[in-house]
Amino acid sequence: MAIQEHSYYGSFGYHVTNFFAVSSRQGTPEDFKYLVDTAHGMGIMVIIDIVHSHASNNVHDGINQFDGTDHCYSHSGPRGYHSAWDSMVFDYSKYEVRRFLLSNLAWFMNEYQVDGFRFDAVTSILYHHHGINTGFSGDYNEYFGLQCDLDGITYLMLANKIIHDIYPEAITVAEDVSGMPTLCRTI
Repeated sequence: MAIQEHSYYGSFGYHVTNFFAVSSRQGTPEDFKYLVDTAHGMGIMVIIDIVHSHASNNVHDGINQFDGTDHCYSHSGPRGYHSAWDSMVFDYSKYEVRRFLLSNLAWFMNEYQVDGFRFDAVTSILYHHHGINTGFSGDYNEYFGLQCDLDGITYLMLANKIIHDIYPEAITVAEDVSGMPTLCRTI
């Protein structure tokens, strides 16, 4: 389960509204720190779900339309909207978006001492079509071409690099339904 704050309980934590807050449904930040410390004391590494593929479409308590436009953190218009999830899609070509998301990773590692991340819905980051109405059969043409979001792929590479710069033993996992070849190889 995702632990970041979210307003819609039915999303199981995947419509994030506050990227830097542990969900109040699971206790206080101090409670989460205690959980991590206790796990570490037992020799257990703590890996959390991180949702950097999309954000809540909610304009009242999330980052969507934070500056009054539909493209502060996302693309404008339909490209910035994930129709299958009713959520906002990040524009990874923007320096501010990359900085926001990368600092989010550093925050959880430094503040809460987590040992790694399971990146949720990576397929949505890898492809312009976000995997919507797309089947993947294993043909390399499905994975490498104009449908690939090079900015999204670059973001994932940067994220993995920064995570391992902060904590070389960190674990990173990509939850990808496309089966993209070489996704988890080191650079």
